[in-house]
Amino acid sequence: MQINGKEIFEKGGLMFYLSRMASLEYQDKYIVHPTKDYYVLADEIVDWLYDECKNALLEQFEFCFLPYERDALRELLELIDKYTEDDSILKGEEDGYYLVYQNKSWIEVRELALKTLHIFGYDLGDFDYD
Repeated sequence: MQINGKEIFEKGGLMFYLSRMASLEYQDKYIVHPTKDYYVLADEIVDWLYDECKNALLEQFEFCFLPYERDALRELLELIDKYTEDDSILKGEEDGYYLVYQNKSWIEVRELALKTLHIFGYDLGDFDYD
């Protein structure tokens, strides 16, 4: 879709990935207590969110976001970068309980994702995970 000849960023995917990273309920259901048919990989949650944030911050989409929204996305990217570099964000990934409830890096990113979601005017109740 375009506006005045400029491609617009579709925010739905970004909000979807933010909500998955921000939701303890989602993570408990699909990482801590997965079933063979319903599970999610922690690294995918982080990777997809990171890619969406990075794409949203491309110069061509600058007009699609308010300055404080871009700042929030940049802050989230920087935190993910920090914890990816020191390999702490996925520490304990093989133990879903540890990752979701005890990994301080994961928890900090989850909390910042929730804050970012709120900055965009959404709450976790706005999303259905089933």
